[in-house]
Amino acid sequence: MEVILLDRIKKLGNLGEKVAVANGYARNYLIPYGKAVAATTENIAQFETRRAEFEQAQKDTQAAAQKRAEQLQEIIVEIAGKVGIEGKLFGSVNAADIAQAISDGGIKISKHEIRLPNGPIRQIGEYDIEVHLHPDVNAFVTIQVIAEN
Repeated sequence: MEVILLDRIKKLGNLGEKVAVANGYARNYLIPYGKAVAATTENIAQFETRRAEFEQAQKDTQAAAQKRAEQLQEIIVEIAGKVGIEGKLFGSVNAADIAQAISDGGIKISKHEIRLPNGPIRQIGEYDIEVHLHPDVNAFVTIQVIAEN
């Protein structure tokens, strides 16, 4: 199925590109989430008339993500958990816990933006966690997992 991208999608294309994707990917993800429209002649014409609007929205989104990234660089988040004898946590600290701690600090963030390539954190210590805010904007947050008293 051919679609016109309404947003930049990593490893697929940029705004306004006409790309061929699997039918299920288009029907279940790209079109419902507003990231693409079917590449019909009327949709192509409508996109070309609104191209400047889409480009401005993309620039505004990237600027907002850059602003959030600057705020995230300045904070250190502490998360307390119950700890066993060897410094291992009872349970773990996952993306939802980190997102909640950052949101409690005043910066709205979703658990889907947190990247934990090695899985949940299971030891006390200090970790640099990547936060994916926009396809072009990533930030790092310092997380300190400490023992709960």
